[in-house]
Amino acid sequence: MSTTPMPAEAPGLSAVLRLRGRAFGPGDFAVMAVVNRTPDSFYDRGSTYAFSAAVDAASRLIEEGADIVDIGGVKAGPGTEVNPAEEIRRVAEVVAAVRDRHPDVIISVDTWRSEVAEVVAEAGADLLNDTWGGVDPKLAEVAAA
Repeated sequence: MSTTPMPAEAPGLSAVLRLRGRAFGPGDFAVMAVVNRTPDSFYDRGSTYAFSAAVDAASRLIEEGADIVDIGGVKAGPGTEVNPAEEIRRVAEVVAAVRDRHPDVIISVDTWRSEVAEVVAEAGADLLNDTWGGVDPKLAEVAAA
């Protein structure tokens, strides 16, 4: 057992996440809205699969107070296989359109693929939401860049 005293606050616990001029510290909350650009979404049954429906939904959610808009192009759960090119097609153009309409909103993209992450970052995404838990180790490198 170590006798070295622990610091009052462990490293990293007081970190502040800064995105698009906003700061989120410990105990801060934000509303994240989700736009599923999938034809088989378990939640909306594909209602935001069409490009214009996805962009309009994002605008509506922002107007309703969303701090972050999370855009995803792959169904969370069993379903049709979506390759990287198709995921990019579904998501990147929506990210760019939302960024154009709402330059100050924080845009997150739900992906586990580094190649998708690179393209959406170029399109204007601020945050990568890896709900698959690090399957692609290169994703962290893209996020850091």
